[in-house]
Amino acid sequence: MTNKINKYLLIVLSITIFNCGGKEEKVAKDKVAIDSKVLSKKDIIAKNIANISKSEKNVKRNAPKNRTEKQNSRIKKRTIKEKKEPLVNKVKAPNFYLSDLDGNIYDLSAFSGQVIMLNFWGTWCGPCRKEIPDFIKLYDKYNSDGLEIVGVTLQSGSAENIRRFTTANGINYPILTDVENYEAQKAFIEYGKVTGVGSRGVPTTYIIDREGYIVKSYIGPRPGAVFYNDFKPYL
Repeated sequence: MTNKINKYLLIVLSITIFNCGGKEEKVAKDKVAIDSKVLSKKDIIAKNIANISKSEKNVKRNAPKNRTEKQNSRIKKRTIKEKKEPLVNKVKAPNFYLSDLDGNIYDLSAFSGQVIMLNFWGTWCGPCRKEIPDFIKLYDKYNSDGLEIVGVTLQSGSAENIRRFTTANGINYPILTDVENYEAQKAFIEYGKVTGVGSRGVPTTYIIDREGYIVKSYIGPRPGAVFYNDFKPYL
């Protein structure tokens, strides 16, 4: 009898242990599955965060500058360009008092309402002499349309010496020189100052519009066609 009871207890105990082990194994498996799902979600979230961060970086890198930055950039470039090109632009022409070859005194108002080519030159200057034939042609052709060419001589001697030169070269436009001492040189320096081109040498020529503003300047000789293209819009 005792043996039967012991045998029965062993069977019951074995079943209990077996069932408990199965439950523990199942719980362990379920825990692994849950942990796996949790890890999977964490991985997905982490990946999404990384993608968002990367997208934000791309947006910042590819984002255009704001309008103020663009305007400042354009202004800066324009300022640099203007500094590199200090050429004249609508500068009021200074007045002067000079003498023609007969001793008559002229100021700038004597040519008021005309488009003026004011040419500083000297009889001793080779490049100046090369421009004279083109000046003669331009004056012949466009004086009736309002062009006035005025030659201001520098360091060229007396009015009589200058007259001999102009006669020999057939100059047909007004020639001015000093009244007493160095007035022509003073005018030359003044025009160089107000325009920013300086008084480095001759020939130096300025185009003055009908309102009395300097609109173009040249240092050194130019062909007649260059002068024509530049003064034509102002005739």
